[in-house]
Amino acid sequence: MNTETDDFSEQRKKELIDLLTNELKVLRAKLEISQQDLANRIGITRQTYGMIEKKKHHMTWNHFMALIFVFLSNEGSKELLAHVGGYPPDLDKYVRLNKTTNNIGENVI
Repeated sequence: MNTETDDFSEQRKKELIDLLTNELKVLRAKLEISQQDLANRIGITRQTYGMIEKKKHHMTWNHFMALIFVFLSNEGSKELLAHVGGYPPDLDKYVRLNKTTNNIGENVI
C-alpha cells in the first residue's frame, strides 16, 4: 500500500530527529523548564532526556513527536521551532494525514 504517509521515509525522520536534537537545549530554555519537567511531559526519565539532549542516546520517533507537540504548545518555542525548521510543511502534512477522530468526533492525534 502506497499512501502519502509512506513517502515520509525513515531517512526524513532521522533528519528531523537530528535537527531537533541539535536544538533541544535552546528550545527547552525558551520554555523555561528543567530537563525533569520536559521529561515528565513526554513520559521519559530525566536521565534519558538528558542523554538525548547531550547526544548520548538516540531519540525515537515517538519522543520526537511528543517534543514537537510540547514545543508547539508555547508561542516562544513554537516560533523558534519554525525558525530552525523543526516543524516543516512535510511534517505538518504527515501529522494532519494521520489524525483520527474519537467517538465524539473530536480530532485526536
